[in-house]
Amino acid sequence: MSLTTMEPAAPTTAEPPARRPGWTAVAETVLILAGLARLVWGQQVAVVADGVDRLNSLSLLLGEGRLNNSEYSLMGPLFSTPLWLLGRAVATPEAGIEYFNLVVFAAGLAALGLLLRGLVPGALIRRFMLITVAASMLAPDVGHYGSETFTMMGVMVGIVVVVRGRRRGWGWAAAVVGAVNTPATLVGLGLVSLVETWRQRRLRLLVPVAAAAALVLLEILARKGGYVGDRGAKDVMPFSGRPGFSYPFFFGVLAIMFAFGRGIVWYLPGMFLPTRRALADLGPTGIDLARIQRLWLIFVGGLVLVYAPWWAWYAGMSWGPRFFLAGILPAALALALRLGHRQAGPGANLITLAVLILSVWIGLNSLFWHELWPTACFNTPQSVEALCWYSPEYSSLWYPLVSWQFAHLTGGQWISVAYSAVVLGWLGTPLVRRIAGQLAAAWREHLAPRLTRTAWHW
Repeated sequence: MSLTTMEPAAPTTAEPPARRPGWTAVAETVLILAGLARLVWGQQVAVVADGVDRLNSLSLLLGEGRLNNSEYSLMGPLFSTPLWLLGRAVATPEAGIEYFNLVVFAAGLAALGLLLRGLVPGALIRRFMLITVAASMLAPDVGHYGSETFTMMGVMVGIVVVVRGRRRGWGWAAAVVGAVNTPATLVGLGLVSLVETWRQRRLRLLVPVAAAAALVLLEILARKGGYVGDRGAKDVMPFSGRPGFSYPFFFGVLAIMFAFGRGIVWYLPGMFLPTRRALADLGPTGIDLARIQRLWLIFVGGLVLVYAPWWAWYAGMSWGPRFFLAGILPAALALALRLGHRQAGPGANLITLAVLILSVWIGLNSLFWHELWPTACFNTPQSVEALCWYSPEYSSLWYPLVSWQFAHLTGGQWISVAYSAVVLGWLGTPLVRRIAGQLAAAWREHLAPRLTRTAWHW
């Protein structure tokens, strides 16, 4: 019997990432900084809606040393005290407060960049940051004094610190502070805590959510606030006018997911992109990106569960589903991963391109028209608010096209449009090239041979 020596098969490895010229990092950094500047000067920054209540609560505490019985937490506003003092010294407290969420967002984004630096490819970090700044529904929330930005950055940055493994206690503390600022998000934090408890078999990981719940209860008792009796107006919708968490859960989930005016499928499309293969082909990293993405999505899933039965699941007169602002981070990470996934097939790449285009439109739309209220929904006796929550024509996403608001843009806004076009071209051009190459290969290998004259018979 003879033995045949066989050479071992060459291991199949993912295609190595293409080397990028050094100037691309500089260009992407400039685009990120320009996007941050656009958030400051490209919209009217003001304290509006429930932000006015938060400012009044903080002013009463700092000016007179008293607490009011507002239903909105003071946790986030307390961190804005330096801006309140600066604004009062220069003009009015509001002059400083109105920039609070911009400062929080910029600081949180910088923290994420520093936490991930050296652990994942720099190009991925910059894509993630650029998408977050320029291609998400961020603008209205950082331009106002709402609670969602502070909560998002506290919880999501805290999760990254926990996964990174160094100073986990600080990560949990940040998540607790962020969740206390918006008490409903305790459900999302609770799910994250449960998942980590199950994963590590350590009961002490339940302490953060218990501490957050205790802080919320303590504030309610101290201020005698809460949401008891809160309800909306009765209209044509069958379950309108009911108080508190009385909306049918099934319809709430459907609306939060798919309603044309508020559905997160339309406003956070990147969040639904599969990333498993993109993460696998990325290769080993210094941090578990899959775990970060999973915990981020679990937190957002908890928000869906808690807001689905609430009568105001649609978040009132706001642009898009602002209660789910935290979803912009997993959405941006997923899209950034897919844009860099060079092994993806043409179908996956076409879906990624569609999500990129929609995301850039969302970023531009939310910056310009977050205070565009159709009269069919508001301000007249015949108005029906639900038209803006459910119908595509009156949704925040598409009404600017229906009413063709581009006819009213200023010169500065056209510069902002040009910036969005540059971002779309920068992020989308490599993807379009890959798609074109894949379609050309499909034509040569599959379609062209079938279209030759000799391939056809009677």
